[in-house]
Amino acid sequence: MFLAMDSSLPADVVDLPQGQISYRAADPPASDRPPVVFLHGLLVDGQLWAAVASQLAEQGVRSYAPTLPLGSHPTPMRPDADLTPRGIARLVLAFLAALDLRDVTLVGNDTGGAIAQFVLDTDPTRVGRAVLTNCDGFDTFPPFPFTVLVRALRHPALVSALVPVLRSARLRHGPLGFGPLARRPFDPEMTRAWV
Repeated sequence: MFLAMDSSLPADVVDLPQGQISYRAADPPASDRPPVVFLHGLLVDGQLWAAVASQLAEQGVRSYAPTLPLGSHPTPMRPDADLTPRGIARLVLAFLAALDLRDVTLVGNDTGGAIAQFVLDTDPTRVGRAVLTNCDGFDTFPPFPFTVLVRALRHPALVSALVPVLRSARLRHGPLGFGPLARRPFDPEMTRAWV
């Protein structure tokens, strides 16, 4: 029997110099295998990895999915937190240190892949392996057209206008929402938590 990454249970929280980060863990009862740490992309959270983490737990692999401050994090970071890509990489390194995780397999998707590259460039000592899946590149981050989106989302009026629109699951899952990002439809409750 293993403890699956159950998104219906409250997430654990760790205090880091940058602020509090919530995370979910999938733990087999005992494991001598290196842990996996999943890094998600922009505007989603660690729940994205729940199914994969549960499958790994069945195989005896412990995994962690922190919710990074990339737009869907429920708790604000400290006002002085460095939220640049390199700053978020340092936050990931602080997360690994706080949980004393070593020899991790760092898995990054989308923006999380770019963050993983910044982690490796900043301090690779806690990382044994890296898996980059369909992700942004280290030198071109964020890629166009997301550079425009990131600038636009800094304006509170635009964010305020988008929130009511994204409350509709139909619009969230449509071609201008999360729809094109997955082969299978996302759980509407999960995407509601992202917005």
